[in-house]
Amino acid sequence: MKVIIIGAGLAGLTYGALAAKDGHEVIIIDKNSKPGGVVALLEHEGYKFEQGPLLIGDMLEGEPVYEFLKTLGITLKTMRADRDNSFPDFKILRPEKYEGPYWRRDYLAKLFPEDKKGLDKYYKYYDDVLRLRYLTTLPQTIVTKIRTGLAFLKVKKYMKMNADELTKHFFTNEKLRTVFTAILADFCADPTEVNGLFTVFTNLETAFDLRIPLTKKGKKYYPGFCFIEGGVQKLPEALAAFITSHGGKFIYNTIVDKVLIENGRAIGVKLNDNTTINGDYVIGVGAAKDFFSDLVGHEHLTEEYIKILDTMRPMEGVFMLHLGIDIDPLKYLRSSLIYCYGMYDLSAATYKLRNGIYHEGDDGYLLFVPSYHAPDFAPEGRHALTIYTVAPDTLKDANWESKQEEYAKKLIKLAEAHIPNLSKHIKVMKIMTPVDYRHFTHMKKSSFGGIVPIWNQKAPTHFTPVKNLLFLGQQSENAGGMGPVILGAKRAFEQTKFNK
Repeated sequence: MKVIIIGAGLAGLTYGALAAKDGHEVIIIDKNSKPGGVVALLEHEGYKFEQGPLLIGDMLEGEPVYEFLKTLGITLKTMRADRDNSFPDFKILRPEKYEGPYWRRDYLAKLFPEDKKGLDKYYKYYDDVLRLRYLTTLPQTIVTKIRTGLAFLKVKKYMKMNADELTKHFFTNEKLRTVFTAILADFCADPTEVNGLFTVFTNLETAFDLRIPLTKKGKKYYPGFCFIEGGVQKLPEALAAFITSHGGKFIYNTIVDKVLIENGRAIGVKLNDNTTINGDYVIGVGAAKDFFSDLVGHEHLTEEYIKILDTMRPMEGVFMLHLGIDIDPLKYLRSSLIYCYGMYDLSAATYKLRNGIYHEGDDGYLLFVPSYHAPDFAPEGRHALTIYTVAPDTLKDANWESKQEEYAKKLIKLAEAHIPNLSKHIKVMKIMTPVDYRHFTHMKKSSFGGIVPIWNQKAPTHFTPVKNLLFLGQQSENAGGMGPVILGAKRAFEQTKFNK
């Protein structure tokens, strides 16, 4: 079978690798000059910067993505990683000396003594959720199913709570509630919209201290987080090399204009130079609304599928400063990744994002040092630093081109609260606005990270109403994040019934 894949991001590469491994003819078409999508590197004046995932899940040995890649003969060196948090009037930093897996609970109890009992109850709930998660990873024997059912009963009463309700159930202090919901700003999500369970999985204690053991009684129990040594781009490069070695072909610097459909079946694609490529299966990746309105056409979709496209809410964009500096930022930062929050009202912050009002870093930003796990990202004696904020795709009362320099200066000034005199040590600066990322990702609306995780929101399914046309990636049913995207593409391939 001939499989045409539109987009050389992680979803397209994963599907392509599996198809090539099974002997199918694979052609991958991408508008950029190299594979990776948003995990491809940005290179600027001797420095390299990661665009995509910061802390990566599912990639440590024994975890799903790592084990899947091993089946392709791909093994990448990883290093465990964590992140620190800073709020307007307190910081939550990994202790210099290890204080056990629940040091955050104990530290927060000192900051918020009125909520000590609530913290104890929350962490009991946290442990119950993680035990339930662990049991679902085991072979489902009768005994395991019984244990899983009993574990579920312990958390059942919380299952109908959203993140706002859950944190209010446990905590009285608004600032403490924000500790557990602030990360939702990254997803452009309001706590009232998100399943309460999301609070646990976006606040895994292993994300805040890389020294916490991931095993329990000798068995892998907790998920961990990591960086890929040498940079995350090593993953798409390895997948692309696997595809090429199995006969697959890449067509770069090329845009697909149309998916060719005949009698309700995808039969190929038309490129922007009017060239057509016929195939047996077409795999689409990227912005769901753009793909189905421009490349497919709503006339080929069902009303139900169109409704999903109309009601889904993609995330907003990002405004990034990529800096080359002549000081080591880790002299001032305890972790190579720190989230710096400037507010406690997440609902107000989300409202601004969705209505074209950029917070200019006042609501929060993060500092990321990619040269920590990839030293060759910077010349000797220099370091790569990224200042990252979520931002509206389109500004309400201005435009990105005219405001980007002003916004960049303000972010640098804010970052100096953590890295003193940063502005004096900048040697190289590359500003990336949501407009730049629209071009980079070939989207009409910059959406960095996929779909907002609104509870019960439906996303486009992998298998579309058009026969032999699949849709994958961070705006599909598997949602965003490197692990879900790769594992979602793997699952879609396994479910594809190739015509003989």
